[in-house]
Parts: sequence; C-alpha cells; structure tokens
Amino acid sequence: MRHGLRIRALIAVLWRGGLRISGALALNETDVDEGRGSLLVRHGKGDKRREAGMDRFGFEQLDAWRVHRTELPPGPLFCVIDGATRGRRWAATAARAELRQLAVDAGVPAAVGAPPASSCARRRARP
Repeated sequence: MRHGLRIRALIAVLWRGGLRISGALALNETDVDEGRGSLLVRHGKGDKRREAGMDRFGFEQLDAWRVHRTELPPGPLFCVIDGATRGRRWAATAARAELRQLAVDAGVPAAVGAPPASSCARRRARP
C-alpha cells in the first residue's frame, strides 16, 4: 500500500506542481508548505531555486503519502521504503521504472513522446 501512495504522491507533484522528476525527487519534507500551497524547489532546471504552487488535490495525494512517511527517518520527501537503503532519497531511475511499469499496466503505448512538427512549423523553417 505504501508503494502505491508514494508513486501517487509523486505523480501529483509532477502533474499538479509542474515539477520535473529530478526536482520532485530532490524535495525534502521541509520543502512542503501546505499552508501557502507551495513547494520549495531547491534543484530545478538549471539548478535554480524557486517556489512552485500546487493545488488542494495535489496536497491531498501528498498528505496520504506523508502519513506513512512519518514511519521513516526525517529527510527526503520521496525515499526508499524497504531494505538496507530505507529512508534514503528515491533514485530517479527507480522512480522512472515504476512510472514506466504503471504506464504499461494502464496500456499506454511505449512510443508516447513529442508530437511530430506541424506542417506550419516546417514551412516557416524553410529558407
């Protein structure tokens, strides 16, 4: 159950907070300010520090994970749940693998990516 809450919270932070996966996984518990509706992104794109807003739905998903997160040592918001590395920051490769598996389970095609350039953009690019 805790694994499901963690990935659900991560998806909410990515989607509702607009964070990249590296920024989301770099969050610490102290970076969450639910009262202000914000997340302190210390390592965003270009290693820039910024504040990102998140709506009530996003915080509801995050709160469900944080209830279980209290069983673990203080530190990274998204951390390893079991095993020898319990409590350490969740690695991006492991998080991406779990997201990929969820996509497969949901029937999302593996080739999802950026759409091809439109004919309008191609015409403008011609000399």
